Amino acid sequence: MKLIEQGRLRFIVDLRRVTFMDSTGLGVLVGILKRIRTHEGELRLVITRREIHKIFQLTGLHHVFSIYDSLDDALTPS
Repeated sequence: MKLIEQGRLRFIVDLRRVTFMDSTGLGVLVGILKRIRTHEGELRLVITRREIHKIFQLTGLHHVFSIYDSLDDALTPS
């Protein structure tokens, strides 16, 4: 990712409008997270749909990603 190479290390992915997520989408997010973490960066996900949140729970990825219920929460510094 060009942005990471340019020094941007904090990202928020807004998944509020996502209605379907499969292993391809999860794999893309995991790949991005790995790349960001190698540069000590941070990736936050905004998930509001129950069915999408359930996918992260079933796969155990809710332990891997920082997941927020709203964009405002994700924008709040930790």
